[in-house]
Amino acid sequence: METVGKVAGITYRLARLKRCRNITVRVLGNGEVRVSAPFQEPISSVERVIKANKKKLEKTIVIQKQEHELYGHTWEHGDTFLFHGEPHTLHILPGAEDSLSVSKGLFSITYTDFPPSKQAISLSLKGLYRKAARERVKRLVNIWAEKLGLDIPPITIRDSKKRWGSCSSRGNLNFSLRSACLSDEDLSYLVLHEMAHLVHFNHSARFYAFLDLHLPAWKEHQQKMYSLQRRADLTP
Repeated sequence: METVGKVAGITYRLARLKRCRNITVRVLGNGEVRVSAPFQEPISSVERVIKANKKKLEKTIVIQKQEHELYGHTWEHGDTFLFHGEPHTLHILPGAEDSLSVSKGLFSITYTDFPPSKQAISLSLKGLYRKAARERVKRLVNIWAEKLGLDIPPITIRDSKKRWGSCSSRGNLNFSLRSACLSDEDLSYLVLHEMAHLVHFNHSARFYAFLDLHLPAWKEHQQKMYSLQRRADLTP
């Protein structure tokens, strides 16, 4: 269940989550403030956290809105997308066949009759990102499974727009195809985060202690991923 509130001039959207053990506040790529909290946590506690972080949140909101304006996609020749942590420029040109190829810093789309629509470009890029995400995530899951002494869990790549990843109660790991836009370091953190749920299926103090132990700089990667939400958008 989600509700909308406003405190100290900051509008926020609050989600009550079963697995949530702490109040967490984040700013999405479009500048929207999202809060997660346990069901029993009173609104006064939620808003106390927001007010305590007011200056930091306001600064982040401004940055995110600027990024939203700067990196909102046009889906036209010359547009830029993140892939493997690096910007790739979109080239749309007539050619002998309909195709999509990727090289260093470049997505090349060729067409035979008419330029592809935004939806067609999106579909082509999603296919490319899905394949890349599957290959990169699988490799990192194997690496972290060995480091953590865990069995290799099943993984699924989904067209998820809001979540980078998730872990089901059955131990299945799900990753957004948009995770292919992340750098190796940020993607490695994402895989660790989801695999940590195989040990602590919540966001408790022990879960965060687990992250601290295996990747002390995890908060930096997490914040960077929040800031990339808009740039990772692949839906027209």
